[in-house]
Amino acid sequence: MRTAPLGLALILAGAPETMLAGEVEPPSVAVVVNHDSTLRSLDAEVLRDLYLRRRVLIADGSRVVPVNLPADDPLRLRFSQLVLGRRPAELSGYWDRLYYEGVRPPIVLPSAEAIRRYLHADLRAIGYLAEEEVDSSLRVIAVFPPHGSSPAATSSR
Repeated sequence: MRTAPLGLALILAGAPETMLAGEVEPPSVAVVVNHDSTLRSLDAEVLRDLYLRRRVLIADGSRVVPVNLPADDPLRLRFSQLVLGRRPAELSGYWDRLYYEGVRPPIVLPSAEAIRRYLHADLRAIGYLAEEEVDSSLRVIAVFPPHGSSPAATSSR
C-alpha cells in the first residue's frame, strides 16, 4: 500500500494548514493610512465593516475610503481571508446585491505602489500592504501576522 506525502495526507484529512519544508511564510498584512491621517487604530470588526461597506464613518464621524488590490492578488486573498473571513470570489454575490442598493465596493487599485500613491493623496483612504512594503510616509494601524487570525494593533510607525 502506498502512502500519500505528508502535506497531501494533512489536506485530505482536513488538518489545519501547516508550513511544509521549503515553503515561504506568507507576509504579514499591514493595514495602513497616510502618516498625516488622524486615524490611529481600528479593531478588526470595524475594519471588516469598512471593507464590506456596512459603514463608511468611524467613531469620530470621519469618512473612510477603503482601497483594495485586485481580486487575484495573493495579498488581497490573504487580507480577505483574515479580515473578511471570505475569499474575494465568495463576495461577488454580496457585491451584486449591494450594487442594486447603490452601495459600491471598495476602490480597486492595480498594485502596492498605486495604493501607496492613493494614500499619499487622500487622508481619508485606508489600505493594506505587505508589512515589508510599508514606508515612513504611511502609518500602520493594524498588522495581521502570518498564520494568525487576530491583528496586533499599533499606534504609530
